[in-house]
Amino acid sequence: MNLKNMVIFLFSLIITLPVFADETNVGFFSELESKPEVTYIPGGSIQNTLRVCSWCLNMEPNDQNKYSITMLGATGEDGYKEKIMNALQNAKVKPLIQAIPNMNTSRCGVGIYKKERCLLPEIKASNCLTEDFVNEHQKEIFENDALLIEGYFLQEKFDICKRLCAEFRKENKYIILALSAVFMVQAHYDKIVEIANHADMLVGNIEELEVFAGVKGVEKKEIFGKVAKKLTEKERLFVITDGGNGVLVSKYDYKRNKVDFILQSFPTPMKMEEITDLNGAGDSFLGGFLAQFMKGRSLNSCCKAGNDAAYVILQNVGCTFPQDLKIEFDA
Repeated sequence: MNLKNMVIFLFSLIITLPVFADETNVGFFSELESKPEVTYIPGGSIQNTLRVCSWCLNMEPNDQNKYSITMLGATGEDGYKEKIMNALQNAKVKPLIQAIPNMNTSRCGVGIYKKERCLLPEIKASNCLTEDFVNEHQKEIFENDALLIEGYFLQEKFDICKRLCAEFRKENKYIILALSAVFMVQAHYDKIVEIANHADMLVGNIEELEVFAGVKGVEKKEIFGKVAKKLTEKERLFVITDGGNGVLVSKYDYKRNKVDFILQSFPTPMKMEEITDLNGAGDSFLGGFLAQFMKGRSLNSCCKAGNDAAYVILQNVGCTFPQDLKIEFDA
């Protein structure tokens, strides 16, 4: 498969626990921003993925194909908007951003202690993307070959997701769903199943798939099979991350009622002292994986690229990387 361009729908923030900013803890942001060493990194999970994907796509100067990544989302009219726009443009990601008047941009405060992270998201403008904006820019959206949706986006913009999935499916274009978080699968199960039925690729970690399947502590092949049987009968890839146990890629053959366990790929071992920050490792894996997938490379090469990208991110604060760093990818 060769996908020249992809549009990505953004919920904007990385969230691992359903704990959000309110009047009791919102002061954390002003306290954080008062620190001289504070840094601003565009997030969240899918924005991490698309910046890494674009970085990896542009690593091979001899590749004559032109690839493009577009991000669709919403910000407020504030200083955060400019930081996001600049970061996307620097990463060669095309921003398709609606600016919501009189609204703040969504943000997430991140504190890191001994490599572990504490996240405090505040959801604002990212919930406010409108149908009118999507209609106005539908030509730019539908000229892409693939659509990537994250689970978070289904909370508030399910109707937009349904409509665009239907349009991409009608044109036989590729659809990818990233599950995003365990609590998202639990809270919005029916919505996720409906979008997953459109998807050609379902991406998540092992805990998310266990919740989706309604099982725990069983063999991974059994999890894949139970998830597949909850979905419509179509060929789709499952890309499952499992920490140090590596990534697993599988598909379900409905005719044979059998899971095709395609491969298991392991990351390069890292010592704890090599790790700066665990934030964004899974997101960057998906970015590296999709970059190679868009180029039509083998699934083994896709997994290796994902693992190599995550290896770089783990050695930096947040989902950041040296722009001029080159990774040797398999053909």
